[in-house]
Amino acid sequence: MSKTSFTQTKRKMIRHLTPWLFLLPSIIVLMTFLIIPIIEAFRWSVLDYKIIADTSEFVGLDNFKEIFSDDMFWKAFVNTILFVVIVLPMNIFLPMILAVLVNQKLRTVGLFRVLYYVPVVTPIVVTALMWKMLYSQESLLSTLIVKLGIVDSPINFLTNSTTALIAVAFITAWKGLGYYMIMYLANLQSIPNQLYESASIDGANGIQQFTKITMPMLTPSITLVSVLTIVNGLKVFEEIALTTNGGPAGATTTLVMYIYDKFVNLDVSIASAAGIVLLALAIIGSLIQMKLTSKREDDLRA
Repeated sequence: MSKTSFTQTKRKMIRHLTPWLFLLPSIIVLMTFLIIPIIEAFRWSVLDYKIIADTSEFVGLDNFKEIFSDDMFWKAFVNTILFVVIVLPMNIFLPMILAVLVNQKLRTVGLFRVLYYVPVVTPIVVTALMWKMLYSQESLLSTLIVKLGIVDSPINFLTNSTTALIAVAFITAWKGLGYYMIMYLANLQSIPNQLYESASIDGANGIQQFTKITMPMLTPSITLVSVLTIVNGLKVFEEIALTTNGGPAGATTTLVMYIYDKFVNLDVSIASAAGIVLLALAIIGSLIQMKLTSKREDDLRA
């Protein structure tokens, strides 16, 4: 091989390897904190693993049979689905409305953008403590709903089995409000003003412009927000652990709380099997949501 040919080959190899060198740190992080733990969870889910004795025995699908026959697992499963169903519309529409409002050309709009983003950077412990006070029996909120005649006597929203899951869902929605608003805002600012000007000339009012122009153009952001909400909703933990700890009577016990409880009790194999079910649920939920919105995106591109 000539010197020129060797040099060209070397340059070509460097050109092909350079992108992988930049990706290497991310690949290492993903392998360490995502791929390897998932593989280990699959392995433990088919074993009867004793973590203290560090012994294991292959049991096949027995761990899955055990969780599927556990009433608490199904209660946690239903609670998880309900939680996502409650949070999803709030995370889709509330940040969208806020994004439209803060996208207006007002002198104090920058202040509003900062204020709406404050919940995102507020520590979850502070958030939980604040909402526990707001939901308490002596709070202004509880007094207000009594005066409105909604309930007969003050209640603690977090200790009432009927309202506990909904109350925690509102905490999650409030915490992510500014985060998802920024996503919508970035998408809104990429919509050409000519579309709104043409609609105004044709006599379309504000509501018609929002439903016929803004919402269709926000479809990519809606898809992203939906998928993130589904994944984050399925693995919700901090809000529940810091407010209700899965109570009252399991009313807010989700799959992650169920898995956590099993790990605390050293039932590693059962927890791993439940984790695999949660992973499958997250993948299925995300695929369904992307399928539902992909057709609309295709229509928009056409």
